[in-house]
This record gives sequence, C-alpha cells and structure tokens, in this order.
Amino acid sequence: MSSVEPGDWMQSKTNPSVFLEVLTVAPDGGVRVRIAGQEANTTKRYLLNGYAHLEDDSA
Repeated sequence: MSSVEPGDWMQSKTNPSVFLEVLTVAPDGGVRVRIAGQEANTTKRYLLNGYAHLEDDSA
C-alpha cells in the first residue's frame, strides 16, 4: 500500500512501539497525524519512508 488516507494507522519501522493515526491528507502531500496524544504536521514522503501501514488481521 503506497497511499496514505485519513483513518490509516501506521507503525514506526525503527521503533515498533510507536504508532500514529492519519487525521487529514492535503492535496499538496501535507499530512496531519496524531502521535502519542499530540497532533502534528508531516508529509506523505516522511510517513512512507519511516512508517508502515498496520494490516487488518481481523478478516
């Protein structure tokens, strides 16, 4: 999965105990996330390089 969508949950590739939730995605590639109870702005490129999507194993 190479896209980033609101509602996605991602896990850090370097620290598996770090998770974030994608809140909004702007057309210019800007992304608003919630991590450790705080909201922050970042980019799709940064997320895709440093984080992996959590897979839904419930199916």
